[in-house]
Parts: sequence; structure tokens; C-alpha cells
Amino acid sequence: MKIKTGSLIWEISFPLAAVMTAVILYDSSLSVTVCFLSVLIHESGHLAVMRLFGIRPERIRLRLFDFAIIDRSKTLLSFAQELAVISAGVTANLLTAGICLFIPGNTASKLVSADLTLALFNALPIGSLDGGQALSLILCRYLSIEKALLAADIISVLTLIPLTAFGFLVLMKTGYNFSVLLAAIYLAVQIIIKDCKKRGK
Repeated sequence: MKIKTGSLIWEISFPLAAVMTAVILYDSSLSVTVCFLSVLIHESGHLAVMRLFGIRPERIRLRLFDFAIIDRSKTLLSFAQELAVISAGVTANLLTAGICLFIPGNTASKLVSADLTLALFNALPIGSLDGGQALSLILCRYLSIEKALLAADIISVLTLIPLTAFGFLVLMKTGYNFSVLLAAIYLAVQIIIKDCKKRGK
């Protein structure tokens, strides 16, 4: 499904649309809805800083396990500007959590937890996460591209190992919560796909 707002195109996959519909109908506790809101806050942070630097993204792609801002413009950013864009999502979540700390109510408390969790998760130095992108950018500033990307991949794998173990632990303790494990598997698959593409070139 595609929705156009001005020059920006929003691409929403059918699985995500189905999940969002189910959430609206059945999420009486608002827990999942709050998580979706935290994701929108995160992406809005990226968009706000991009627009601040004169970047007009072409489209936003929303899938069940993949939220991406696609920019094919030729706008050149400085190192500090690129780092600011990458960090903006985590910053937006942290600011929202800080504000919600002073707002009474159960929904505000859930938003604090969701934003802090999302900020911490995206700050991990893994692959396509914000932390992984920031790490690659910093390493490329001091190393050759080949060495920087290799170092980033190694750090990603070393971070994924305890994350996967934690996911298994959460699943065993709860008997039903496989979200962390599923996220770790997804990130590992992304790294493998990226590595296969590099080898195929």
C-alpha cells in the first residue's frame, strides 16, 4: 500500500497493515499501540534532522520488521551532520521518555518503557541499527573502508551472540516472549545477506 503526502511516499506492507489493524481492534491494554508510537517517534526524529539539513527523503518504507527512510538525493553531509541524522532517532526516543517521566498515567509509563527499550536496542552496534551505522561511520573516518566494514561486521557478530543468548533466556523464562530472539535472528540474517551481496560483487 502506498500513500503520498506531498513529495514523500509512504510504503506500508500488507503484513504490517494487518498487524496494525489487529492491534487497533484487540489491543485493549494499548501496549503494542504504544510500541508503534515509539517507532513513529524514532523515525520522526530521523526525518526532522534530515529536513533540518535540507534533505528531502523520497520515501519511507514500513514493513513488519523493517522501517527505512529512503533518500536518493545527492545532498552531501559533513561527518557531524551524518552522525546527527543517525543519532536523531535514539535522541527522539530518549527525549520523549524524559518528558513522559513527568506525565502521570499508565500510558505515559508504558511510553517511557517503550522509548527507552527502543533507544537502547537501536543504539546497539549491530549492522543496520543506528548504533551499527554510527560505528561504521566513525570507523570509516579513521580506517580504510575495507578495514572499517570488516571491524564493524566483527563487532556486530560479537554483540549478536549475547543478544541471541538473552533472547533464548527470555523465551525460556516467559514461555511465550520470543521478540528479542526473533529480532536477533532477523539482524543476523541481514548481516548474512549483506555479506553474500559483497561476495557476489
